[in-house]
Amino acid sequence: MNGMAPQLRTDRLFLDEITEQDTELIVTWRSDPEVYKYFLFPHLLKAEEHLKWFRDKYILDGNRLNWMAVTKAKGEHIGVFGIKRQENNLASVEVSYLLAPEYQGKGYAREALGQVMWYAEKVWGAKEAVAEIHAENKESLKFARNLGFEYLRKTGDFALYIRKL
Repeated sequence: MNGMAPQLRTDRLFLDEITEQDTELIVTWRSDPEVYKYFLFPHLLKAEEHLKWFRDKYILDGNRLNWMAVTKAKGEHIGVFGIKRQENNLASVEVSYLLAPEYQGKGYAREALGQVMWYAEKVWGAKEAVAEIHAENKESLKFARNLGFEYLRKTGDFALYIRKL
C-alpha cells in the first residue's frame, strides 16, 4: 500500500486502500469478459500481472489512490474505486470504478464514488473529475450521467465525461 489513502466512510461502506490481499477479488472482477471488453487494453487479467502493477506502479505512484469498498453491515468486499491526478492538469482527477455484479443497482457505487470525489476535492484540491468510458458501456455511461458528469468528447472507442467538483 502506498500509505496515502485514509479510510473513508459512507453510510453503508468502509473504503480502505487496496492491498496485495485484494488481488484475488480484483482479478476475479476485472477478468469477467463482460467487464474487460470495455477496458482500454481488454484482456483476461492474471494475478501475476495485477501484482506486478501493484508493486511496480501503484505503490510508487503518489498521483493515484484506489479504495476497496467493504459493506459495514456484513464486511463484504464489493468493489474498487479510484482517483488519479491528470498529468497535465493537477486540478483534474480521473475517476475509476469497478463494482462486483451482485452489488450493482443498489446505490453502492454512487455512495463510494461520491466519497472518493469528495476526497479528491477537499484533500487534493481537485476542481473537476473526468471519466473515460467505453462508448458501448451503456450502464457506465448512464451511471456517470446520473452522477452529474457531462459529455465532453469522443476519442476512438471512448467517451470523455467531466464533472465540476
